[in-house]
Amino acid sequence: MLTIEDVLGPGGLVARTLPGYECRPAQIGMAKLVNRGLLEHVHVMVEAGTGTGKSLGYLVPALLSGQRIVISTATLALQEQLLTKDIPMILDALDSEARVVVLKGRHNYLCRDKLETLRKRLVLAHGEHDRKLFRWSGRTDTGDRAELDFIPPDALWREVDTDADDCIMEACQFFGPERCFHMRARESARHADIVVVNHALFFIDLASGGGLIPPYDYAVLDEAHQIEEWATAAFSSSLSCAIVGRLLQKIDRAYVFKELLRDELAAAADDFGAALADGPAGRYPLEKNPHAIELMDPLQRALYRVENWIAENWSRAARFPQLGEAALERRRDLLAASVSATAQTIERLRLNLDGWICWVERESERRDSYAAICAPVTVAPTLRERLFDNTRSVIMTSATIATGETFDYLKRQVGLDNTPVDELALESPFDFERQAMLYLPPEKPNPKDPRFAQRATQIIDGVLHATQGRAFVLFTSYAVMREVAATLGPTLPFPYRVQGESPKSQILEWFRAEEHPVLFATASFWEGVDVIGRALSCVIIDRIPFPPPDDPIIAARAQMLEARGVGSFDALMVPAAITRLKQGLGRLIRSRSDKGLMCVLDGRLETMAYGRRIMASLPPARRVHSLEEVSAFLR
Repeated sequence: MLTIEDVLGPGGLVARTLPGYECRPAQIGMAKLVNRGLLEHVHVMVEAGTGTGKSLGYLVPALLSGQRIVISTATLALQEQLLTKDIPMILDALDSEARVVVLKGRHNYLCRDKLETLRKRLVLAHGEHDRKLFRWSGRTDTGDRAELDFIPPDALWREVDTDADDCIMEACQFFGPERCFHMRARESARHADIVVVNHALFFIDLASGGGLIPPYDYAVLDEAHQIEEWATAAFSSSLSCAIVGRLLQKIDRAYVFKELLRDELAAAADDFGAALADGPAGRYPLEKNPHAIELMDPLQRALYRVENWIAENWSRAARFPQLGEAALERRRDLLAASVSATAQTIERLRLNLDGWICWVERESERRDSYAAICAPVTVAPTLRERLFDNTRSVIMTSATIATGETFDYLKRQVGLDNTPVDELALESPFDFERQAMLYLPPEKPNPKDPRFAQRATQIIDGVLHATQGRAFVLFTSYAVMREVAATLGPTLPFPYRVQGESPKSQILEWFRAEEHPVLFATASFWEGVDVIGRALSCVIIDRIPFPPPDDPIIAARAQMLEARGVGSFDALMVPAAITRLKQGLGRLIRSRSDKGLMCVLDGRLETMAYGRRIMASLPPARRVHSLEEVSAFLR
């Protein structure tokens, strides 16, 4: 039987298969611990610093185990890397015939029944996107939206995706894995050894009680520092004008709907959405918008009337009565359940039960895209009960798990604070003392000083000239970002852009193409953004990235900790800041040839005890206070 050393060690199978392969002791150490966790049915947490090669660190023991293992990733980029590079390479090295399948959420697959309905409605394709979609549908074997060589409008794709609310199951003429793309993907996953999913699908499956992913006893959660965020989203309920609008579209597709009732529901949803948008700026507690709360009453009444109308008219008002009684009954039940679920969300939002938090946030750049959301304050008990108590081994790994020398922060987030867990923190093989620098301005400005933006502008100007641009300048406040960008941007000898001027994807494309670019942005550019090479050599941060204390979710979690006698600042705020800063340094150093500078303007890193604690938890980048050293370092 093969060992980890046989595969990843010097002269091992991977070294003999992959030219230029470099044996990494940290990677072998991780793989051995993961292997032990899978064999002994123990949960495992591994912090694998940038460059460790954590993907192979869990893939090799997963494939050697012979068990079905679900691997969940946070990003499509990592999913693609696993499927197109890492997994084929390991299968080749092991000469393995293990079956690996990627499984995506239902909305990623084409529904042939809905496609035929759309085709009948349009008769002739009206636009280029329609024609391209119909042509692709005739040649695809998977129905996976990722195959498309164009981006269909969201409204068009919703007309043809495999939405659970539209699936009539056995009553569908395309039912079965031979003809239904989504069922074919699930059937392939059912027979697979390794099933690769993303965090959204993994936690939605957990929240719905299973059935979306084949049963599993072993799971790997990559980018594990995001578990709490994804799990909270999966267990939440939302209400918005857009959600009601999509519900109305589904009803209109199925029935010749009563116009008066349709207008009543649409008007109630519009009024509610407008009230949400008129509330406080940013994310805010729902209780601070009593007008929106009042407007949930007419919206709920309209939903009840719609539900009753469907129950009474589902047969005679059907747009396609030729589908047969079974299909019509299935469609009636699905739509009635969707309407009822929306009404129940209103009830949860109004009750605002203990242990739950209700808030309002903007879902997109459109002004009317506000949603009211309710979610559990903590997902820890639910994760412990549904995931960790029912799974033999869960492997959690990321480059940023430990805060200080412990895993307590993540263990508390996921409900494992009183459960035995095998833990391992591996330092990055990169030479951070040589490759990375942390510049701390000698002025030590305090963000609470009213002159902070003015002082920050002067310091940022000096840093950008020392680095010759090539920088993200990130702020925790839109107002400070705009003030500094408006003052400093026009004076720079480098091309610059400001977040919000263009879509995020276009800004990143511009940044990668420029020689010495500067981007003024907010924390949304902190994670999930990859700029490889010299284009990004510097990240400037205006203040220690504590979570905003007035954010309703953070405030509720802080209150919960305090009620338990746990200091929320030390247990929540400081670990979150450490994680964000570690991510920033890791983003700059992606290879042994990279050099990167991180500048934190916030003087509290040096003047306060918690600041020194944060710095002690960061990778060992060289700390400097001189711009001359910065220039020499990046020259």
